[in-house]
Amino acid sequence: MRARKPKEIVFEEDALIRAYYKREPTAAFDAIDARTGAKTHYVRSFALRQLEVMRERKLNEREALEVVKSERDEERERFARAAKSGAPLDDADRVLTAPGDGNDTQLVLEKIQAKEEEAWMANVEDVKAKLESPGETSTPRPPRRRA
Repeated sequence: MRARKPKEIVFEEDALIRAYYKREPTAAFDAIDARTGAKTHYVRSFALRQLEVMRERKLNEREALEVVKSERDEERERFARAAKSGAPLDDADRVLTAPGDGNDTQLVLEKIQAKEEEAWMANVEDVKAKLESPGETSTPRPPRRRA
């Protein structure tokens, strides 16, 4: 039996989503929550908002992109200001940005690495001070060799 191939389902925002991923390929690594009742992914929200701006204001894709980018930057700044003030906003309220986006606080690993670098630099300064102290030669000793 031969059956006709069904039409491919295409949504209006699909092209805008592909364009978003071309501009920001790292966003493709973010998990998309496909459970029922889940909030729309921020990339899809961005594309839907761009489509809405295109329709309402009769703008082309590029002009609408700039409008939505500025809205995204405002949202990012709002969350960053709230985090700096000590009263962070709920990440569930994000629409155009990813959770944690705009949060400039250091991660735990970055803090540990910064402390290790400080300790290492202090050790380097101690060794330099010992080498340059009176009674010692300023040239380093050759390494000892094992017999």
